[in-house]
Amino acid sequence: MKTKVLLLVVLSTVGVAGAIWLYSQPHSPMQNAAGSGRKILYYQSAMHPWIKSDKPGKCPICGMDLVPVYEGDAGMNMDGGVTLKSNSITALNVQTATAARQPLARTLHVAGSIVASSRAAAWFEFTVYERDLVWLKIGQTVEVNLPSAAGKIFLAQITVHGTRAGADSDFDAATDSMKVRAEFSEPPVTGGDLGTKKLFNNLYAEGRVLVNLPDVLAVPRSAVLSPGAQAVVYVDAGGGHYEPRKIKTGRVGDELVEILDGLNEGEKVVTTGNLLLDAETQISQSGN
Repeated sequence: MKTKVLLLVVLSTVGVAGAIWLYSQPHSPMQNAAGSGRKILYYQSAMHPWIKSDKPGKCPICGMDLVPVYEGDAGMNMDGGVTLKSNSITALNVQTATAARQPLARTLHVAGSIVASSRAAAWFEFTVYERDLVWLKIGQTVEVNLPSAAGKIFLAQITVHGTRAGADSDFDAATDSMKVRAEFSEPPVTGGDLGTKKLFNNLYAEGRVLVNLPDVLAVPRSAVLSPGAQAVVYVDAGGGHYEPRKIKTGRVGDELVEILDGLNEGEKVVTTGNLLLDAETQISQSGN
């Protein structure tokens, strides 16, 4: 009899202890959903929203636990864009910048050679490709450096677009480029003490042209995606919703891109995380 009573006490103690242990453990999302009466539609990676599953697990890319998406939630995608919860915005490191009117700076790096005349005058003749012609004009200053004069910077001024009578006749359609001449204020190179003619033709040289344009509507280069024929940015529409917007771009600076159409001053565009947003949008659209 005593043995039976002792056994019942032990079993009761184990059962209570087990119940306490079970209650103390974190409830699974499914248990939480059942308790609240909410239904889980699927599980999704907060870091990589296109990863979805019908059961709990870990993201195969980053290893993070998949997040439950409940019935009635907006989810992470909507028609015309993507909607993220605050924790997903943090996990994806989504950052934005404001479209604003600001100066557009561009640094052109060019290469060419020295052309010297018998009068000890000299030019820097360099190649310019068609896409960069929009940045150049007569009178601009070019900073020139030469391997034969290491550590020195010589200044030259653009005097001619094209090295013959007409600029158009100098454009090479095969290479989409043309030659431009910039005249030095002082002859840049002497060949040591190698005779009376100390200025040499055809010396290799490199140049740098610093261009600063007046204020234009611009956004950071990282905000602009080019998935197809037309550039796209993701606009922060508020409430965690980001919508794709087709834009028309102009000149591309060192850090900024000129916006000609499709975006208004003051709108916020995604500069970090937009590739992930675009991937999720494409997957969502392909599934419709």
